[in-house]
Amino acid sequence: MNMFFDADVSRYHSPSQKARVWTETWTAKNVFCLRCGNDRLSQNRNNTPVRDFRCPVCQARYEQKSRKRKFSPTVLGSDYKKLHEALISNTNPDYFFLVYDLPSLSVRDLFVVPKHFFHPGIVVARRPLPPTAKRPGWVGCNILLSEIPCNGKIYIVRDGMEQDKETVMKNFRDTLFLENQTLSARGWLLDVWNCINHLPDSFNLKDVYAFEPLFLRKYPDNQHIKDKIRQQLQVLRDKSVIDFNGKGRYSRIR
Repeated sequence: MNMFFDADVSRYHSPSQKARVWTETWTAKNVFCLRCGNDRLSQNRNNTPVRDFRCPVCQARYEQKSRKRKFSPTVLGSDYKKLHEALISNTNPDYFFLVYDLPSLSVRDLFVVPKHFFHPGIVVARRPLPPTAKRPGWVGCNILLSEIPCNGKIYIVRDGMEQDKETVMKNFRDTLFLENQTLSARGWLLDVWNCINHLPDSFNLKDVYAFEPLFLRKYPDNQHIKDKIRQQLQVLRDKSVIDFNGKGRYSRIR
C-alpha cells in the first residue's frame, strides 16, 4: 500500500478540490473491500448521493470523509434526508474516515465505520440553509462519531502504517452480528457497548447501571432502563464481546 498521493491536480485551484481528488484517487487505488476482500474499489461519479465508492465484485458501497487533522467527535455529514432514508431502508454505506498529512501528501490514518454501527440516533439534522444560500432550505447533518464504540472504528492505516489485511477483515466480520438487529435495538445495543468501553476491562453490573441517567435522557419514555441494560449485556455476552464471570461481574473480550 503506497501511502503517498500521486493524482494529478494541476487543473484544480481550490485546496478542497485538490484534497478531494488526492484522497479519493488514493482510496480507489489502495483500499480493499472489507466485505469480500477484493483488492480494489471503483469510484462513483461526483455527487453520487451517500456513496463515493463501490466494490466491483460484491457491490458494497462506501462513503469517505477526509481531513488534515484528527476527526472531532462530531463530523459534518451530507444530505440529512438522503442519509436518513438510507438508514431506514438499510442501504446506507460503510464509511471511510481518512486523515492526511498535507506537507508530505500522504495518508496518516484511515479507519472504517461499518454501516451497521449507524442508527438514527447518531445522525443529527443541521439547520436549513437560509434563503440567501445557493441551496436555500437544504438540510445537512452531523455524524456523532463519539457515539460509536471503539470496536466500530476499524483501522486500515494507523500512524502511517498499513494494518494486516486479515486482521482488519476479521475485526470487521466480528461486528456483522449487528446487521441482524433492528434499528431501534441497534441503538440500545451500541449505547451499552459504548458505555462499557469507558469502564475497566473487568467491571460489574453496578458500574453499567451508573450510566442510567444517560439512558433516561436518551430514552425518556422507557420505564425499564435497568432491564434494557441487562438485555444488551446478554447480547454482548452471546456475541463474545464480553464474558460473564458470575455474581454480576463481567470482563471485556474485545
